[in-house]
Amino acid sequence: YDAGESTGSARVRSSTRANCDYNEEWVLSGAEDQFENFDYKAFRYSEIQFPENVKTVDIKAVVRHYPYDESACVFKSSDEALNRIWDICANAVRYGCQEIYVDCPGREKGQYAGDVFITSQSNCFLTGDYRLFKKAVEDFARSSFICPGLMAVSPSGFMQEIADYSLLWPAMLLKYYEHTGDHGFLEKMYPTADGLIGYFRKYARYDGLLENADEKWNLVDWPENLRDNYDFELEPVLQKGCHNVINAFYIGAVRDVNRIKSILGISYDDDFDQMKNAYIDAFYDNKAKLFSDSTVSGHHSLHSNVIALYFGLVPEDCDATMVKFIKEKRFCCGVYFSYFVLKALAGCGEYEFVYELLTSDDGHSWNNMIKEGATTAFEAWGKNQKWNTSLCHPWASSPIIILVEDILGIKPAIAGWNDVSIVPHIPRRLDKVYAEIPVNKKKIIIESENGCTDIRIMDCESLYY
Repeated sequence: YDAGESTGSARVRSSTRANCDYNEEWVLSGAEDQFENFDYKAFRYSEIQFPENVKTVDIKAVVRHYPYDESACVFKSSDEALNRIWDICANAVRYGCQEIYVDCPGREKGQYAGDVFITSQSNCFLTGDYRLFKKAVEDFARSSFICPGLMAVSPSGFMQEIADYSLLWPAMLLKYYEHTGDHGFLEKMYPTADGLIGYFRKYARYDGLLENADEKWNLVDWPENLRDNYDFELEPVLQKGCHNVINAFYIGAVRDVNRIKSILGISYDDDFDQMKNAYIDAFYDNKAKLFSDSTVSGHHSLHSNVIALYFGLVPEDCDATMVKFIKEKRFCCGVYFSYFVLKALAGCGEYEFVYELLTSDDGHSWNNMIKEGATTAFEAWGKNQKWNTSLCHPWASSPIIILVEDILGIKPAIAGWNDVSIVPHIPRRLDKVYAEIPVNKKKIIIESENGCTDIRIMDCESLYY
């Protein structure tokens, strides 16, 4: 809303920051009318102006989201900042779960694959409900009739294609399998995964790396001002050439599809090591011990090095240099990409620094969102970092995943959570933490105080089964 300059009054601003105009007019019949909005809207304040002779009988605001059991998951700690961060992320996921996983409930209301990769994992840990996740995986698989390389948004009439998002789909499918153990669904989805790799393989050059893969938008990160000066022209038309991030996603997708084949007992030629070596030869700067953005660039962005580390594409002698580089860069990236930053660091055992990033007061932090009045996690780190920043964007919910999987150390040891691996890495600065995490008809309870941790696993029938 906009505050009055001199009167202290306030007026609702119908033109929102997210570039939506929530301004509607109704024609009254002269009898008793009941208003029905054309579509649901995300708002904090509403202003209704009536003619003088109108009598208001009932005004309601209906909270709308997919069924959500608030008691299913509990997280609280001695760090109040961390508790607030968990809450704004959980709220964003709650309101981002409608009939599909929406990228935001206020603007596009579309199911974007990159957003889903993060939102679905957060939603699983918050609810123990996998139905929307399964639907999302299948929705993107169905888009293969338009393009075997899959669409970025599905279901939708918006024909947007983003290469990075398509290449995350096999990982999304594997995440669903890890949570549910649904072997039959994995088998059903396999032809789509195999077709996806076949589609991108047409861009492979002599060493197997993708080159001139310009039929789909290569995103790297969003918005563009949070790409750490990534040195390859991505917009409006992709520059011809061979660049780092899209190849890391491609090699990661090949690895994931190979893993699906192994689970299904399908034989294949494992070319991961060959592709990894080609990637290192193309992008690794031996002098700096860092990865460059393209085959013709000497620039080392955060994104090129994080994504190499995340997918395990680094030479054995460079981890320490790359971790030092990432620590210096911190979150000079978008909120979406923060998931990969935190996962790459956790994979190197940097749990204390992961916690530092999660709870930092930097301009690029979840605490900065809270300082700006967030009750749900933002699309960017701050309102003014993007021209149309959405103030509810569940792709910003990676702290939930990182806290559960990497700080509390909870992971399925066998697909479907038939066996559970729990290896906590609770930072020294976190004196107390209590969590109840629902996973496939189980609830994992962790209580830690001053370094002493108690773990319990309860069998329970979830609300959703």
